Amino acid sequence: MVRFKRLSPSKSLLSVLLAGSMSLFGLATALSQSLPPPATPTALPSVSKKVELLPVTEIELMANSQPSALALDARDGSLWFAAPPLGALGRIDAETQKVTYLYLGKRAKPFGLAFSPDGALYATDKTLNVLHRIDGTTGELTRIAMPSDLPTMDLSGLRSDGLGRIWFAGSAGWLGRFDPQNGAVEVSSHDDLQGMGLNAPGEGGSIWFSAWKAGRMIRLDPQRGRFDSTALPESFRGARGLATGPKGELWVSSAKTNAIARSAGRGAWHIIALPWPESQPQALLARPDGTLIIADGGRRMLLRYRPDTNVFEEMALLGEGGIIRAMIETRSGIAFADSGGDDIRLVPDRRPAEN
Repeated sequence: MVRFKRLSPSKSLLSVLLAGSMSLFGLATALSQSLPPPATPTALPSVSKKVELLPVTEIELMANSQPSALALDARDGSLWFAAPPLGALGRIDAETQKVTYLYLGKRAKPFGLAFSPDGALYATDKTLNVLHRIDGTTGELTRIAMPSDLPTMDLSGLRSDGLGRIWFAGSAGWLGRFDPQNGAVEVSSHDDLQGMGLNAPGEGGSIWFSAWKAGRMIRLDPQRGRFDSTALPESFRGARGLATGPKGELWVSSAKTNAIARSAGRGAWHIIALPWPESQPQALLARPDGTLIIADGGRRMLLRYRPDTNVFEEMALLGEGGIIRAMIETRSGIAFADSGGDDIRLVPDRRPAEN
């Protein structure tokens, strides 16, 4: 039986967006209320010659797991996933690939996952208005409550900063921060940033969040205490994937538009249409070598895009589910979570020089 320890926030501030400006937890905040930025199409990309597809290892999960997020434990290489309908988190052993489940309690619906520098695993919960925390040493499960006077925030994505603070987003237009050093939970409401959840690390310790319903990107700078908001191209409302590259380049995907886009700075975007009309780009993963991995749900294919040559390459089969919500690096390659197929799939690593 799991014992829950509930932490009440020692400090809570609720700031409401007024007249296009606000204070975020008493921090300086800058919001850009610009119209959707210009989007420049790139030259028509090409497709590389047919190569042998990489083998895929399928790890079957319990029925109706619908994995929504992945997180890698850097200490032992184990892979964790969130299973919202089951109210549980799952762990895949790096050596045996055995799957074990940790149930979070009645009505729990975990969604996003992130490890902190001290090895603790955090999960957002879309129904209970809490963060779940699993201690990296003892395994103790703790619930970190949101301020009691707040409505359901529909907690979704989260990420740790360099100081171990947890930054989280609620799809209903919320940003928040939990500081494990003092137990402080601070949140702010943003009516114009609906759909926040997708996130990725940025340069200098910054964090990117995507507000997909609002069609906006938020760059949060934990060190300077500010964030900026900029519009996505109009056609990219409902972005399905977000990734940042080794040089700080920002990528987003849009299944409806059948394209990916790269930020060109100062609100401008370069749009790259996928060369297959039936494609539906979903989760993204930027590799250290500068290439971009794309989960194509429409064609059930894992793709690699080489920005330097503007070439797409088929890598591996995705499986039958076709709803890829998460994709991450592992010790030996790539893992992706298929919410439609109730499985996690592993693809071995391969570098461009091996083609």
